[in-house]
Amino acid sequence: MEINECPQCGAPVNASERKCGYCKAEFFVTSLAYLGNLDPPTIGKYMKHYKELTREAPDDAEGILGLGLCYLQMNNYLLAKKSFEKVIELAPEISQAYYYYALSSVAGRRLMSLPLKDVRILEAYLNTAILIDSNPPQYKLFLAMLKRDYYEMNGMRVKQPFVNDLLVEINESKIDAKEIIRLKEAARVGDETIFDSLSGV
Repeated sequence: MEINECPQCGAPVNASERKCGYCKAEFFVTSLAYLGNLDPPTIGKYMKHYKELTREAPDDAEGILGLGLCYLQMNNYLLAKKSFEKVIELAPEISQAYYYYALSSVAGRRLMSLPLKDVRILEAYLNTAILIDSNPPQYKLFLAMLKRDYYEMNGMRVKQPFVNDLLVEINESKIDAKEIIRLKEAARVGDETIFDSLSGV
């Protein structure tokens, strides 16, 4: 897929570039942390950019992932979820798609209040994301939040990995505070002490 201009400033770009030489904007967004720095009009420019790209190449997983992230940043959980579902279908090796699919499925609700069948689906998607790429600490944090707020708070048995073990693993990684802020907004918990031990949050 060829990109002719920067989605943020409109400057002309070389086909081989992944970042604008003028404003340093990323052409393909892969995380909410990046979008957290942008205002709604700029996110709107990215959405327009990704819609055009996916019109030209409807099966481009990278463009669909970017569009899904824009929808998720704007709290359009339904369209975000559909985008991540499509990415999983086209490129099942992209770990972010499973994580963001789970996050968009929660749709800002309290984790404790979800039906058990939904929780099991979320766990499956998070475990798949971790299996594909165990480095992003937000995957493990979301799983720890789910185990704490759903299983522990509802007095249910928690299976391994346990919450404290996940938190130890998370603290051994560099965690992006902006990604965590967005995670806390999209998947609410009753007791936020789970975040107290995290460095950088």
